[in-house]
Amino acid sequence: MSSYLQIAEEVLRMARRPLSAQAILKHAYSLEIAPHHLFGKTQHKTLQARLSEDILQRREHSLFFRTRPGQFFLREFLTDVSIPAEYRQPIVARRRTRDLFLGPALSVSYHYATGLLQKGKFADADLVEKIARSGSYRYIDPKRQDDDDVLLWAVSALTRPGKVLSYRVGRYRDDRDNFAHKRSIAFSTLVSETNHTLFDTTSLGVPDSALFAAAVDLDIPLPEAFSARATFEHLLRFFAWQPDIAHKHSMLAFVEVRAPDWFEPTAARLSLNDLCWLDMSSPPNNWEDFDPWSQTILSYYFPRAAMHG
Repeated sequence: MSSYLQIAEEVLRMARRPLSAQAILKHAYSLEIAPHHLFGKTQHKTLQARLSEDILQRREHSLFFRTRPGQFFLREFLTDVSIPAEYRQPIVARRRTRDLFLGPALSVSYHYATGLLQKGKFADADLVEKIARSGSYRYIDPKRQDDDDVLLWAVSALTRPGKVLSYRVGRYRDDRDNFAHKRSIAFSTLVSETNHTLFDTTSLGVPDSALFAAAVDLDIPLPEAFSARATFEHLLRFFAWQPDIAHKHSMLAFVEVRAPDWFEPTAARLSLNDLCWLDMSSPPNNWEDFDPWSQTILSYYFPRAAMHG
């Protein structure tokens, strides 16, 4: 757990009431429990981002919850009748796919990436190790992307032998015209700056980020500790270029998440409709019915269908 979250946990436990990120830091400073590097005018914004991201990714496994927008409290008090009931009522913030992420996002150098992907649209999974070793990456505000920045999206799909889970995208989930109401196999998120240290140093946290993206929508049970091994095997398979609007590019890191026999997926979000298992023994007939990212992933397995579908 980061020092931000440790401070929030300690302050909220002593306060026994919900607080904003700014109030949490104010208490921490007065109690002299905040490290020197956490002093600054924007530290409360960083704390709020860390709390929000922890709640989003870990859901019921997070130590924290919101009582209302911008107000945080500890889950350990949910059943404590000595705490006023109004402080023990969680709210759930709805979000679209592209609102999954808070904080700086992993970006790869365009010039470095094109050198490795010059022979085609796809690259092997070991590309992530090359990126990590080269240092040709940085963390940026996704809304302030330079010409040399290629945002890296961790994208997962849930599989069974010979099948992949698909669903229909609701407009609330993604209101882009070429995504809304399309069929999809993808669950995606940008990769957080904290994932590098939370998970590993060689794959920059990409595989586990992709797993959490699927877990948020499908209620996949995960261990409370990020360092523990999940019961869902998840493997980084390949990288792909993804053209985007305004001639910008994204890079997709595709992770296969293997569903155990006992797991039956249910949509945890109203924006996921018509869940069904897609047969991967042959290419889909209705290629254009899929969103662009799903088409990119499927074209890796069915290249001829992508050309002629």
